[in-house]
Amino acid sequence: MNKIRWTVIGAGGIADRRAIPALLEDDQNEIVAVMDRVESEAQRVAEKFGVPAYFTDAEEMLAAVPCDAVYIGTPVACHYEQAMTALKYGVHTFIEKPIAMTEAEGRRLLEAFQAAGKQLMIGYMMGYHNLHKKARELVQTGGLGTLNLVRMQFSCWYPEIAGAWRQKKSLGGGGCFMDLAVHCLDLFTTITGDSIADCCSYVANRTFSYETEDSAMLMFRSKQGVLGTIAVNFNIPDACAASKLEIYGTDGSLVAEGTMGQEERGSMRYVYSPQGSYEAQQSRTTAEPQVWQGGGENIYLKQFKDFNSLLTGGRPNYDNVEKSLAIQAICDRVYQNV
Repeated sequence: MNKIRWTVIGAGGIADRRAIPALLEDDQNEIVAVMDRVESEAQRVAEKFGVPAYFTDAEEMLAAVPCDAVYIGTPVACHYEQAMTALKYGVHTFIEKPIAMTEAEGRRLLEAFQAAGKQLMIGYMMGYHNLHKKARELVQTGGLGTLNLVRMQFSCWYPEIAGAWRQKKSLGGGGCFMDLAVHCLDLFTTITGDSIADCCSYVANRTFSYETEDSAMLMFRSKQGVLGTIAVNFNIPDACAASKLEIYGTDGSLVAEGTMGQEERGSMRYVYSPQGSYEAQQSRTTAEPQVWQGGGENIYLKQFKDFNSLLTGGRPNYDNVEKSLAIQAICDRVYQNV
């Protein structure tokens, strides 16, 4: 495979802002057609990026334009049908997170792609952030000792917006948990190599009146016994939230701020300070941390390069999809209790 010929289903939104620019940053890719159900949007994106063809129907596009891979950046409710349409035309498929509306729907997708021998990948790009990779290295090499506590806080300001699909249960499946907490769950597993064993959750509409939740919290215990919390919100102003990831162990800790997002930004502080005896006086001093900064590279480009390497390697790998299904199972559990 020389150039990888891509088509895009859902040309606006994240595809326009992040995915298409990242794909075109790599000479290995070319975009041969884009589709959006709003014709003016499909035409605008095609003209903006010099794409030779645009459509308003996904199957019409795939039938008319030969391609190797399709990128799907549509509302969650569309993922299953559109991915199955791509598979019908023998096309490798990359879907923005989350995989589907439910774990069962996502599992059917995986089984279909496995049977066809086609690659499927879900877009959890934050694991490609240089500081999250550094966190994984520190944790996996014992730099924090035995892990005991993980805390994550991730939010954005998302008021009522006409036509916003994340604010409709039928299109997005849920609100801030489905949109933001899934990234936190992915990072927990990516960094620690662990997974969630048990959890309880709370969701609420504290500020806005749309159908889906604007506030959510998950408390969990991992398979290795780590306790943790994930708090996500659509109702905290962007400038007021640190989007913080904290991991604490018996020998050290790391705290990352501003790393959860669409860019390789933020910073991470690491402290290694094993403690032997009990300090009865509790006159605590703070150890001097090591500090690293975000590398400023394109994390979307990094994940597409990873996907391309699977295509050119010739052997599908579904580890990313299995992890996505585990995340979706937790989403199912959270929304069953609502």
